[in-house]
Amino acid sequence: MYMTARERKILQLLLNAQSEITVKAIADELDVSSRTVHRDLKGVEDLLSSYKLRLEKKSGSGLVLHGEVKQKDLLRMEINQLSTLDYTPEERHVMVLSRLLEAREPIKLLSLANELGVTVATISNDLDKIEDDLYGFHLTLIRKRGYGVEIQGEEAKIREAIGFLIMRHMDELDLLNILRENIGNSSTSTVDTVSDQLLGLVDKEKLSVIERSVEGIRSSLAYDLADSAYLGLVIHLALAIERIQKGEMIEMAEEYLEELRQTQEFEMASQLIRKLEETFELNLPEAETGYITMHLMGAKARYNQDSFLEATSLSVAFKAKQLIEFVSKEVGVNLHDSPYLLNDLVVHLKPSVYRLQQKMDIQNPLKKQIEEDYEELFQIVENAVRHVFPEFHFPKEETAFLVMHFASALLNDEEVKGLRALVVCSSGIGTAKILAAKLSQQFKEIEEVEHESLFELKNIDPSAFDLVVSTVGLVDFKDYIHVNPMLPSADVHKIEHAIRRKKVTKQTKQVKKEAVQQDETMKSIQNSVLSVQRYATAVHQLLGSLSVYQVKGEEAAEILQTACHVLEEADVIESADAVLQALTDREKVGGLGIPDTKLALYHARAKEVKQPSFTVHVIDEPISIKGMDGTEVDASTILLMLAPQEINKESLEVLSFLSSLIVDDPKGIETLQSQEEDKIMHYLSNQLHQFFKKELL
Repeated sequence: MYMTARERKILQLLLNAQSEITVKAIADELDVSSRTVHRDLKGVEDLLSSYKLRLEKKSGSGLVLHGEVKQKDLLRMEINQLSTLDYTPEERHVMVLSRLLEAREPIKLLSLANELGVTVATISNDLDKIEDDLYGFHLTLIRKRGYGVEIQGEEAKIREAIGFLIMRHMDELDLLNILRENIGNSSTSTVDTVSDQLLGLVDKEKLSVIERSVEGIRSSLAYDLADSAYLGLVIHLALAIERIQKGEMIEMAEEYLEELRQTQEFEMASQLIRKLEETFELNLPEAETGYITMHLMGAKARYNQDSFLEATSLSVAFKAKQLIEFVSKEVGVNLHDSPYLLNDLVVHLKPSVYRLQQKMDIQNPLKKQIEEDYEELFQIVENAVRHVFPEFHFPKEETAFLVMHFASALLNDEEVKGLRALVVCSSGIGTAKILAAKLSQQFKEIEEVEHESLFELKNIDPSAFDLVVSTVGLVDFKDYIHVNPMLPSADVHKIEHAIRRKKVTKQTKQVKKEAVQQDETMKSIQNSVLSVQRYATAVHQLLGSLSVYQVKGEEAAEILQTACHVLEEADVIESADAVLQALTDREKVGGLGIPDTKLALYHARAKEVKQPSFTVHVIDEPISIKGMDGTEVDASTILLMLAPQEINKESLEVLSFLSSLIVDDPKGIETLQSQEEDKIMHYLSNQLHQFFKKELL
């Protein structure tokens, strides 16, 4: 039996209801619209019929579930089982990988499939992707028919993979809170099933005991342990004890151990090991002390000035300064002024040099991403390490770590100029301006935003822009960001990532453009006058078509059809049917309801449109329209914006200005959804007049 998460929640509400339950009550509970619940009820009824249950819809009172109690109990049991199996593909990969890393013998694919509520074929497909993850840790996935599946490799690599899995898929703050609240003694944990599975790889009570032991040596260190290093050490120790108790031992080369014994960190690690041996009644091999030493040496903290008095730090600091000098010359930025770069490089390089000397593996799962994002800087840093450390071979994994330190310093440089962004949408009006406004509001790095439609894209040089952001898929552009016009958090992260990459790239490329001053020619003066004339024509046409209509209808299509016929009679458009089709096609691209308002902005460009037009259609009863952020909007006013397919730049700017009122001006939203014709007409006509006067200046 398969059901969506929302169908499952609706069924739970119906089963738990003591009497009738309204669609509105279900919608409020699920935080969706009533229309969405009505749409889901068809699937719910099909599911109920398979359990010999029936849903009665009582007009005016609500929904009632009918059927035998034992059938309801059977359905309730099935739902409870399903609720723990509703994983995303990424969550499922984590669950499978954690089970395999923990297992000491092969696991049957059927067992994994039953455990996660999917088919064997799905698990097999998951294993294909997991195999790539394991390659980065030098672990091998063994799959044999009749044998099962298991992970093979060195114990150190298995522990490293488990630790990385926990740190990657659990938030640092959540982990710290878990340690502080002693989750092992709590019976009311709210950790979700995936996080719980990951924490299950180590005994939760051990985590608490180990955390107190680590805290005990923290004050003895000459530098602070950053939260990430602190968590990494606690997780590493918990895994070590868990694995040792199961008979899994780690090994380390004697010559490397001898070198580590000479360090201050080794003495700290030895103190910690003695505490843990006493607490857990174990004999821990010296190799464990060596690995703890490496954790302490690699602690990601900022050294204070006294730390540079250590001879080892001084020698590494000298090399770090040479690296900074080399990269500074290449990028044309004095990175010696960075307040943290030298300290960060010293902290990072000290354990890395040890690893390189011993030819130990260095893991960096983000290596490929960093090399792609910071291509020019990556090459510069590679050249720098060859110049400063000729005796070592720096693998790309280690170079990638260094690139991130330099990228961070460049991102903090105050001299970086603002970025130019190009916004693309299907028509160049409506959502383009809304997105452009949101970019300007949310990203201080973006200094200038232009917007174009798919129609004009062939005439645009993408190299003139630092970022290209589009609400539709683009064929001829390789490097662009595809987003929802309302910029949900996932899209904000994509743009933030692109901005960081672009800022560093601008620094390393050192592109300098000289402005060429030209005298005004007769041609440019004529173009300037023509531009003002086009603005005037566009404003005149819009003022002429500007109208507020009171309309009736239960669907947007019905209201739009009426609106198009009115515009056809007014000679604004040639064919109501063709324009209606263009509006319908645009709606398929993405939602048009404005979130957190009672407005919907329908817009399109078509050859059947004779002139720019903006009309307001007030609905007698609100209708549900898909919003720009994917949610449902109960719209009581439809704004209809139309433009000819071939239209000049000035007319597009005027239409885009009207769109911006929905984002930039709270008074605009308030007025447009007021449903008062005089108020709306007065506001829009005055706004167009102000816009035109501004263009004349």
